[in-house]
Amino acid sequence: MTPTTGPSGALVDEQIERIVRARASAFVTVPLAVLSAPALAAGLRARGWFVATLDRAPVVDKPTLMHALYQSGRYPAGFGFNWDALADALRDLEWLEPATGVAFIWHDPDVLEARSPEAYATLREIVDDAHSERVARGHAPLRFVLPAR
Repeated sequence: MTPTTGPSGALVDEQIERIVRARASAFVTVPLAVLSAPALAAGLRARGWFVATLDRAPVVDKPTLMHALYQSGRYPAGFGFNWDALADALRDLEWLEPATGVAFIWHDPDVLEARSPEAYATLREIVDDAHSERVARGHAPLRFVLPAR
């Protein structure tokens, strides 16, 4: 693999399989080259997944995180921009149906983790809880796709 050609199709396909696997966790890490490859989002969309990039602008604290999630997840206008509203929204996500899964691609979660570790930890807890509840109710899976460290 060279920087000009990007990751191989087989590598991207392998990572897509990891993301869509029924028993995958809410947070899935993939090689950075795969995370940045247009084929990753295209492959997930081809399987019926809703795919959004979380950090089109830097996510540095709770307000920028909430705004990024609101925009990328196409949340309803009444979204409350607080932890409870986020937890409710991630458990629901009915406005994205009939998607077979929901993937938020997050290129640089380290910025939030470094600048606001409390917000990062709270987000992870909320996402893990929402993921578990969605799986238990038989709803489309929720994934945050991050770069492997």
